[in-house]
Amino acid sequence: MTRGDKILISLGVAATVLIWAGLRYLPDRSSELVAVVRINGQEVARLPVGSETLSQTTIAVPQGEATIEHGQGKVRVMPLDHDVCPNEICWRTGWISYPGQSIVCVPNRMVITLEGTGQEIDSVARR
Repeated sequence: MTRGDKILISLGVAATVLIWAGLRYLPDRSSELVAVVRINGQEVARLPVGSETLSQTTIAVPQGEATIEHGQGKVRVMPLDHDVCPNEICWRTGWISYPGQSIVCVPNRMVITLEGTGQEIDSVARR
């Protein structure tokens, strides 16, 4: 094994240790996330998303009730009756976990948006 091989192996091990330490000890941004529930543009609830356990909150919507599951850095709408949400788009959206993502229920005029620090930009479109 040459001196260059030893240096290359040492750099690889050092990079691995640094990446592991960064992922292990840097603060978790999911604890700063909050799911904001709005109906007809009015804020009706702010649900913590950063807890270690999943919780459920029931919200009154114009056509009945919607149950929202939140925690572990993510949020979703639980399956709703067809009478409450005939399109079923909101609960079929599934989990959202990044700031700026939304779940929308048009028949009930409900929007759930994740708010927090470190908003990630997916893309930028310019005209």
